[in-house]
Amino acid sequence: MITQPQPPASHRRLRDFARDGSEQAFRELVDDYVDFVYATAIRLVNRDAHAAEDITQRVFTDLARQASKLDPHTMLGGWLHRHTCFVASKIRRGQLRRQAREKQAMAMHYQEDHSPENLAQLAPVLDEAIDSLNPEDRAAIVLRFFESKDFKSIGAELGSNEDAARKRVERAIAKLHGLLGARGVSLSTTALASSLGCFGAQAGLSAAIAHSAVAASAAGINPWFNYILMSKTPSVIAGAAVLVLAAVPAYWLYQTNTRLKQENVSLRQQMERDTAELRGENARLSNEWKRASISPSKPLSNDTSELLRLRGEVGRLTSENAKATAEARSRPSALSGITANPETRKMLRAQQKMGMSAIYGGFAKSMSLTKEQADAFNELLADHVMANVDHITTVLKDRLSPQQAEALFKGEQLALKEKLSSTLSADAATQFESYSQELASKLTSEQFRTMLSGEREKKDSQSKQLFDLMKSETAVALTAAGLPTDFQTTPSLNFSNFASETEAEKNLQLLKLIYDQVAAKAGSFLSAEELAKFKEFAALAISNNRAALELNRKMMAPPAAP
Repeated sequence: MITQPQPPASHRRLRDFARDGSEQAFRELVDDYVDFVYATAIRLVNRDAHAAEDITQRVFTDLARQASKLDPHTMLGGWLHRHTCFVASKIRRGQLRRQAREKQAMAMHYQEDHSPENLAQLAPVLDEAIDSLNPEDRAAIVLRFFESKDFKSIGAELGSNEDAARKRVERAIAKLHGLLGARGVSLSTTALASSLGCFGAQAGLSAAIAHSAVAASAAGINPWFNYILMSKTPSVIAGAAVLVLAAVPAYWLYQTNTRLKQENVSLRQQMERDTAELRGENARLSNEWKRASISPSKPLSNDTSELLRLRGEVGRLTSENAKATAEARSRPSALSGITANPETRKMLRAQQKMGMSAIYGGFAKSMSLTKEQADAFNELLADHVMANVDHITTVLKDRLSPQQAEALFKGEQLALKEKLSSTLSADAATQFESYSQELASKLTSEQFRTMLSGEREKKDSQSKQLFDLMKSETAVALTAAGLPTDFQTTPSLNFSNFASETEAEKNLQLLKLIYDQVAAKAGSFLSAEELAKFKEFAALAISNNRAALELNRKMMAPPAAP
């Protein structure tokens, strides 16, 4: 009896994820390949860890989106390598020029050693050459050197045997050697194989960073939807990571909202048809009534008695319309269904804890909190977010006044302050308030740093100056607006913004004013090109936050009335 060979584990996991939306299968795929993707990404962006994290997130997000469309026999390692190169090329565009790299490669005579300097020089050119191979050869290189598979395993993956796999890898190395030679890189096939082995070994160094970068997407992703990624702290400002709905499947929300809207539309259309028909009949009978009034000697039509009944029917329908409107407004929002379910609420809360631990990770480190203290601290923050989620849905559902909404959010903030005072030291509690007030300045300076060029010391200095300028201009803007010093200028951390479009717009305009003032004064430490980048950054931050707040508000509000 001939037994059919089992498909590779990666194929089974991809199949399970695409077919059933298995979260476990996706987590295992991430665990299997995150080191490899991150190691490839960081080579392609000249060791820029922030950019590599971003690329890693995007690659796995795209994998989740496209899982159902991929051929079941796709060599996943090869696909991931190629897609990582594709995403990295988009990110590098405008920062690095291909001509400059190839010029460097033409001038480079690679020494047969594996020092970090030589590997760093070779890495971008090597990955581009690998990407140029045909799918079979690329898969052979990836399986052998990046996934560290033996030839027997490679044969099983490629549907052949150990000897055929060995020959396939040797041919792939020879082709890669030729491609590198065309790019001006001179090294033997032995040195090339050795260098490939070094690149594969580097992947393990990246595990901790890459896992944290992808954790948010892996934790709750499904085949229909790309979760709003929020594990990377700077994205709160320009990337508009949304705290409230970060863990909620948008497809689920979309379907729920769509169903409610369809019900409302159907009801409204039916009532409009009935009302129009009755009004037409009402008009006809009214005319008949008038004619009868003018000519009393003429017998009244039998329909005149119907007039009174129809008028009463119109009144009844009007009353039902008002009742339906009230019922629609009382329906729960799409998010309410999730928070009411213990399992989905637990998932949502876990996501908030992860997001807040990323945002306040710097604070925990600066205060030297123990692991237990940091965990208790993050638990409090997650509870704080969830309580505010409930407040937001209440404000939108019950149409509370601005004063009532403000009282809810202020009360929750005071409750958090009280809980923190019993969890943290007095000094740490004070520092927490300062850290929270400076979040917009901190996140802006950290993220914009990745857009700067030059040596590390130069970028560090510019980032520090940007942070200081953001702080001072924020203080000036708050004073001018008559706002308290603890006003949260980071839009997605100010919960009033989710409950009120008016409050959100005030916050966004305040942030825009701060950015404008910073841009007007940053010329002392930013070049003209860097200043232009900052203005683009600021405009994107405002636009993304506005869109994110609007999306959340719609998902948290009850359905529109018919």
